[in-house]
Amino acid sequence: MWTCPKCKRVFQRAGQQHSCATKPLSEHFKNKQEAFSLYKNLLKVIENKVGKFKVISIPCCIHLFGKYDFLAILPKKDGVIEIRIALNHAIKDKSIVNCVPLSSTCYKNCMNIKSSADINSKLIGWLKESYDLQR
Repeated sequence: MWTCPKCKRVFQRAGQQHSCATKPLSEHFKNKQEAFSLYKNLLKVIENKVGKFKVISIPCCIHLFGKYDFLAILPKKDGVIEIRIALNHAIKDKSIVNCVPLSSTCYKNCMNIKSSADINSKLIGWLKESYDLQR
């Protein structure tokens, strides 16, 4: 593991290419109140059922970091939040809208959270798995 001396983000490889830029969290939710409500609900569930984390707000999205970066959140104008779960396998489920292999051992599993009902036990299981994954 390597910590960037400038932005203090943690990466798997020393000198990993990244941007140290940040973005105020509020900017992600400008004119997106419904998405913000879902985001707050999701964070509360993660804190209570998955584990402690740090919120890292960067220009492209919001990252949640436990021992590792385990979740990316992208608020949308239609009240939806897109989430991207980092796992060592593709999730085979109808709720996954896209799965992108990042390497032979890492997949970005993408889904949309449209309501609090989407924050269910199945999602919590995937988040726990990602949170606990040894990278």
